[in-house]
Parts: sequence; structure tokens; C-alpha cells
Amino acid sequence: MNEIERDRIDAREPGGGMNSSPSRYSRQSATDFTDRVGELEIENARLHRLVAELLIKNQQLRRAD
Repeated sequence: MNEIERDRIDAREPGGGMNSSPSRYSRQSATDFTDRVGELEIENARLHRLVAELLIKNQQLRRAD
């Protein structure tokens, strides 16, 4: 299993994730909303790091040819 597959598995949330209903969050309190925003910011930062790593690996592979 490579790093990308591990990240995909780590990102999955039981009973939620990207397939969950947006209305699920509309009934939450302001504190819950703030917590969710924080979670999304952390996930966004993780994805930015992953993209940067992939770009570096891509450049390295192109140079190796």
C-alpha cells in the first residue's frame, strides 16, 4: 500500500465523509460549525502538502528519464 492509498483510508469517516448530507451540518450549533471549519482547514492543509509531495515526485521522475 502506498502513501496515497494510506491517506485515502485515513481520510474516510464512518457514516460521513464527502457523501454525507450537507443538511447534517445546518442543524449544528455555532461551536460545532466552528469545529467543522477547523477540521476542514486541517484537511485542506494536509491535501496541500500531499499535492506538493506529488509534484516533487513527478519532477524527480521526469528528471530520471
